Amino acid sequence: MVAVTQLVQQQVFLPRTKGVQQTFSIPIRLPEMFVLFLSGPPELNPHYEAVRQEAERWICNECSLDERSERIFKKTDASYFCSIIVPDAAPEELRTVCDWGNWVFPFDDEFDNGGLRDDPERAQELIDRLLGGMVDDEEPPMDDEYPLVRVHNSVWDRVRRGSPPGMLFERPGCPGVRRRFAKTMGDYCNGALAQVCTCSSGQAPSLEETLAMRRQSAGVSPLFALVEYALKLDLPDFVFETRSIKEIERVAIDLVLLQNDILSYCKEEREGVTHNLVAACRRSGMPAQMAFNYVGSMLISRYRDWYLALAELPSWGEQIDYEVQEYIRGVTNVVKANLDWSFHSRRYFGKASEIIRKTWMVAVQPQMADVEPNM
Repeated sequence: MVAVTQLVQQQVFLPRTKGVQQTFSIPIRLPEMFVLFLSGPPELNPHYEAVRQEAERWICNECSLDERSERIFKKTDASYFCSIIVPDAAPEELRTVCDWGNWVFPFDDEFDNGGLRDDPERAQELIDRLLGGMVDDEEPPMDDEYPLVRVHNSVWDRVRRGSPPGMLFERPGCPGVRRRFAKTMGDYCNGALAQVCTCSSGQAPSLEETLAMRRQSAGVSPLFALVEYALKLDLPDFVFETRSIKEIERVAIDLVLLQNDILSYCKEEREGVTHNLVAACRRSGMPAQMAFNYVGSMLISRYRDWYLALAELPSWGEQIDYEVQEYIRGVTNVVKANLDWSFHSRRYFGKASEIIRKTWMVAVQPQMADVEPNM
């Protein structure tokens, strides 16, 4: 999530944080990831281009971006990501998902490499303002001084209004999609805050600690609720309480964060970001290629878990089963979108995305474990 953050930090929110210059590097082969259910081209929502233009124009206006900053912002193309997640959504619902996608990248970067990365007090203040606007029976304020809070308040208001009470399975006055979106947003913000607290304390979390923290701070689970919203699903609570659905969601979150930490490592290495699973492996003493291979093996174990979870899925009858399959398709699309978008966008690899997609080769900075001892 880099170019968007730098322009928002520079112009409307926080001061820019510069990365570390790389002096020399060693070649690394990344694990291939377009495999199994992630192979093949994704399906793209036919309203992508029109909605993208509207969404980008709106957020650029909300954040008062100048012409140069707007060009940088548009290179991220979060609307492409979102249009893969809900290829069958109508324009209005797709627009809401795209607005959240355009919001989450600069918001997340504030905690990764921005002005909040080692400032827990300011991070807590921002999160309190954001979550304070997510009251189920009240309209969120649209005049907050922080552009990113205003943008999210608008998204929340549309989710709130688009999930009216009186649906078939939901408790009156408290639709499940609203509750799930609010809860997952709270989990995401708490994970981002924990990440900031760890960074500011100078701690170097272990691989297990990094994985637990990243499951929240990766910001994946709110997208599952947005799938429900965009596809107008009406699923009862007991579906989400079954072990198989929880496992499908858990595996999808892991797949996205594992993909992300592999593909974003070079960028985050330059920026000094430490909450990355590859970085955690290297801190533990693994040479660079071994670290990437180890995280790649974690991906393989999740593929197995995915199929096992699907095999254990119960049946609730035709009506519910159909919507459950639509939900699972949306969760699958979140994983596919993250992978495909990582190469479509120039966020991680810049102009080298296409050649890296073909060769799976990157360069990283060497550490002590990569240097052979003198004989």
